[in-house]
Amino acid sequence: MMKSTFWLVAISVSFSLSFTDPSKMAVDQKVKQVFEVARNIESLKYELIRSERIDGAYVENHFSIKMHRRPYKIYLKELSPNTGVEVLYPHPMDEKKALVNPNGFPWVNLKLDPNGELMRKDQHHTILEGGYDYVVSVMEYLFYKHKDGISDLLQDHGRGKLNGVSCEIISMINPGFGYSNHIVKKGESISSIALKNRLSEYMIYEKNSDLGIFGQIKEGDVIKLPSDYAAKMVLYIDQDRQIPLKLEIYDELGLFEKYEFRNVEINPALGEEEFSHGFTAYGF
Repeated sequence: MMKSTFWLVAISVSFSLSFTDPSKMAVDQKVKQVFEVARNIESLKYELIRSERIDGAYVENHFSIKMHRRPYKIYLKELSPNTGVEVLYPHPMDEKKALVNPNGFPWVNLKLDPNGELMRKDQHHTILEGGYDYVVSVMEYLFYKHKDGISDLLQDHGRGKLNGVSCEIISMINPGFGYSNHIVKKGESISSIALKNRLSEYMIYEKNSDLGIFGQIKEGDVIKLPSDYAAKMVLYIDQDRQIPLKLEIYDELGLFEKYEFRNVEINPALGEEEFSHGFTAYGF
């Protein structure tokens, strides 16, 4: 019915914060500073170019996004390849659902479950995992898990340019990345296991293909789990604003997912009407 995919990323910065010159900081402090910036998010507008490995091939989408953090509200419009698809979350009449304008068949607005199969088709993440809150929580979890040797996992690649913006480039390489068997406990689901261990839910399904995408597990099942979210992460940090501009995630096969953020506006004034289906600029 629709092939639009959604992974919604939110980043922000409070200009009242005072930062040390990144070039004089230890690499772990540079990343922690990004964590601090991300925690100060209120609202933003940006474009997201996302590339994810799906069934061995890379699927790329380009989105325009508006986001408000507390309470969480988001408007997304796909620029390509499914031009004109719009998503508004939460649905104005049901806070647990999303309003979707498919801009095509069946030519009516849809009320969809963000965790349902239609909205999760051909994507790694759900709309409910939106924001750098989720990404930062993954990275902070890895910092805590590997706290005794985190400096050995991080590499500072100095400065470079991304779309004309000066960036700090930092990688986190995890030589211990691998897979082990996990015996499913009572009440566990793939989603709960992924959230508890800060793992990619899609990667778990991919490595347990007998389950089928979004398949069910039960107590006593044995599944393969990755040891960490990634074998390698590469982070491009805006040198001036200390916000992420690109994140690359690798597993043992190579690039798993990549997210690039362009034309980022920090804390723009977004009115309530911009998260309403009746906003005149939208096509709902």
